[in-house]
Amino acid sequence: MKKKIMAKQMNSGFGESDSNFNSLTVVDNGHVYFTLSSHQIDTHGRIYRYEPENQTLVFLADLGDLTGEQGKKTIPHGKSHSAFFSYQGKYYFATHYGYYQGNNNKEEPAPPPEGYHPYTGGKIFSYDEKSNAFTLLASAPAEEGIITMNMDTNKGLLYCLTWPKGYMMVYDINKNEMKNIGQVSRGGEIGAGDNYFCLCRIFAIDPRDNTAYFTNPDGTIYSYHPDEGVVKTVEWAHLKKDMFGVWDPHEGGHQGYNWRYLVWNEKHQKFFCVHGKSGYLFTFDPLKKELILLDRICSEYCRQNGCFEDFRYGYMTLTMQAGDDDTLYYISGYKKNDVSHLTAMTYHIPTRKLTDHGVITLENGKLPVNTQTLGIGKDGTWYTCPWIETGEKEPNGNPINDCQLITFTL
Repeated sequence: MKKKIMAKQMNSGFGESDSNFNSLTVVDNGHVYFTLSSHQIDTHGRIYRYEPENQTLVFLADLGDLTGEQGKKTIPHGKSHSAFFSYQGKYYFATHYGYYQGNNNKEEPAPPPEGYHPYTGGKIFSYDEKSNAFTLLASAPAEEGIITMNMDTNKGLLYCLTWPKGYMMVYDINKNEMKNIGQVSRGGEIGAGDNYFCLCRIFAIDPRDNTAYFTNPDGTIYSYHPDEGVVKTVEWAHLKKDMFGVWDPHEGGHQGYNWRYLVWNEKHQKFFCVHGKSGYLFTFDPLKKELILLDRICSEYCRQNGCFEDFRYGYMTLTMQAGDDDTLYYISGYKKNDVSHLTAMTYHIPTRKLTDHGVITLENGKLPVNTQTLGIGKDGTWYTCPWIETGEKEPNGNPINDCQLITFTL
């Protein structure tokens, strides 16, 4: 039997929480910031801080209060798909919405119920930990959430991609200016037929020359430099690889040939990226014009049985620990006998050694069924916010999940 990794659950008391997508960051002082999300029509997401030194979970803010939309019957800021980015003593994050409908495996905005108003647009906020002050900085267009955001910390630029139409936007912190580059992924996730593209979930921002990169589900890689202001096709590389599987970029239910997640590695001077579903790890070095496939970083079960990872989009859990540029950390998922499992993985870059450390198990014996975020503390503690089945079901038969912060060590 695979080794069990016993995890401690930190209950927020937020009963409507059902997910977390890429919204957890271990900041320089060791604190862990994250947003718990909800897909319910009357519920906004909530921001928390975990303080490891005293094992305290602090509720910071409700996104409805921060946006001034609490109780106004607008489609809520139910989610955040943003990490917390540090710049000049403040943290920056963005909001998204989760009230949508499914149609042929595609996620689409749901029309506001009677008496409700359309979504006002995703917001960008700053947060000052010393003063505990949040500041609203900018907004995406109405009915567009911010599903992707990354920061150029050299220039103080926040790169955003909106959902569902896929507008690329760049917010300049120092100038307090938002620039809308336009749609960069055909019709985005609301496009019909060949105009449909599932949106990329992370920008790669090269700190060596400040160029930003993103992908589309057909495997095309694009670049954008702020001094030029033009989106260009990367001609020397493409992500349509046989090893990633066979995907129709105009169908829903997967991310096609998009990269799922990535991290910049300062020591090795390249990006380490993972493709969703296949769990393939690869490097991307724009200056050397190299894109090299390494290994499947997914669970031992997936590799031994030749199967894809469990979650339909793959996992946004690739990360590193501060001070260690030789080790990648990852949480992989698989399903066996109709039971979902999450496993803790490490990959040692110099030796290319992949280790499956075992199945993540809660103290009450439950198995988390999915997670889309991961942070590693300076002491080696793992932090993530997985889906935890409650045992109840929605009217359509889908399980109702809780989502909370859990911690564990190997």
